[in-house]
Amino acid sequence: MKRANIVTIGDLFGGKSRYRCGSPRPGFHWEPSQVAQVIVDLEDAARQCLDEEDVSEERFYLGVITVSPQPRGVVTLLDGQQRLVTLAMFLAFARDRLPNNTERNRIDRMLMRRSFGRPPEPRLRLAPEDHAWFAHFILPPGATRRLPATPPLGSPKELLLAARFMEHTFASYSVNDLRNIVDFLMHHTAVVR
Repeated sequence: MKRANIVTIGDLFGGKSRYRCGSPRPGFHWEPSQVAQVIVDLEDAARQCLDEEDVSEERFYLGVITVSPQPRGVVTLLDGQQRLVTLAMFLAFARDRLPNNTERNRIDRMLMRRSFGRPPEPRLRLAPEDHAWFAHFILPPGATRRLPATPPLGSPKELLLAARFMEHTFASYSVNDLRNIVDFLMHHTAVVR
């Protein structure tokens, strides 16, 4: 039996692992209120962190995710899908709104695994009924700035609602707010895996 570890979000999305939803897992099904709760909690924790000196450890825990390691760095996600999808969407929206190429590229590497001579591969692959939409409207650089006004036929309702909520939320962030929240998310936010 493998021991649980505390893993920062930066390490979770920044390592070699690629997360895949287990076959019996349902698609993304969080309501906007659940997505909003994670974002509001993250914003509040990031603001509190700014007021403190010397913040070196994890400060905000998003609970437990349960995984099953597979060959070649693939990890089957058994529990925690909703939280990881919400965080991946948050990172994609942040990437598409930061003005600096270095910052955008760093976040993009957390969302997509790029290897020389291979096509880019998402670090988080959703259930089939959600992944095509997610791969088209969230993962590519700049995609979250081009969300369609009318949902395409077959769009996953919950993902679309989460994206619309984030679109609205991100309109209120200044660049400095966004940088602070992203930094807090990557370095001081963690899960137990």
